[in-house]
Amino acid sequence: MTPSRFRWGLLLITIGVILLLNNAGHVAWDYWWELTYWWPILLIAIGFEKIFRGSKLHLLSYLSPLILVAGMVYVAVETGPAGSRGDFFSSYRWSQDFDPDVKLIDAVVNHGGNDLHVRKSSVKLISGRFGRFLNKPQIEYSVSDGVASLDVERGFRRRGRRIIIGTGHFGKDWGLAFSKKVPLRLTCIGDESEMNLQLQDIPVKALTLDNDDGDLYVKIGSLQQLVGVSVKGDNAELRMVVPEGCGLEISGDEYARYFETLGLIDEGSVFRSSEFDSASVRVTIDVDAELRHFSVDFY
Repeated sequence: MTPSRFRWGLLLITIGVILLLNNAGHVAWDYWWELTYWWPILLIAIGFEKIFRGSKLHLLSYLSPLILVAGMVYVAVETGPAGSRGDFFSSYRWSQDFDPDVKLIDAVVNHGGNDLHVRKSSVKLISGRFGRFLNKPQIEYSVSDGVASLDVERGFRRRGRRIIIGTGHFGKDWGLAFSKKVPLRLTCIGDESEMNLQLQDIPVKALTLDNDDGDLYVKIGSLQQLVGVSVKGDNAELRMVVPEGCGLEISGDEYARYFETLGLIDEGSVFRSSEFDSASVRVTIDVDAELRHFSVDFY
């Protein structure tokens, strides 16, 4: 028997077995979509066969189909049963229903090089979508003493602890939405990525941004009386948009000349608007980074 015949025979058997598992609900049908991202395994297996076929170690060429089958089985195990994630699309969305006992959302999102978008508030407590089939982030969610803690970390998926969060062009983006009824503390950690945070309809209390070489756009609303923003990340571009008439307090001596054009008063360690103490909405911005661009606009 030639290695090629052995390979295709074993491959057909494996495909048949997985199709039976699909029909029985032990493996989700999106397995085949996931498998398309693993096609380089086929090249590896064929290359392995060609290296050893006709040599003194020709028996090793029979490992080629075993590599293929091992890869297919691994993806099947990672995909898991259909019942564990519902329908096809449910594996690419995640959400938590609104919980009246939750009084604060504390979210930490480490999105790495993926672009992060928060575009709207949600009727749910938290919802998200991610358009990628691999490298899905790990998510930890818990509630304690009225605080909902969300921790999203980029990484390779393992069943049961990995989800997909985001939207956009071919899996490049992560998209999140938060309740407009529950105050939010949000920390976003990325690298050379875009952050587009439309937070005007979300009651943000505190926002921390850490993104070297990133492109950051943040729009703050008026649902909280005091909003604290902390910015880290060298060579990033930051554009802030805040409500007209809000009180501003900004730290960062290297931007003193720009702060003066905004009408802010130098008070030593910070620059502050004259109406800061009496304003109905106050925004404090702590810039601990050498940004390549920093601007504040009003709406």
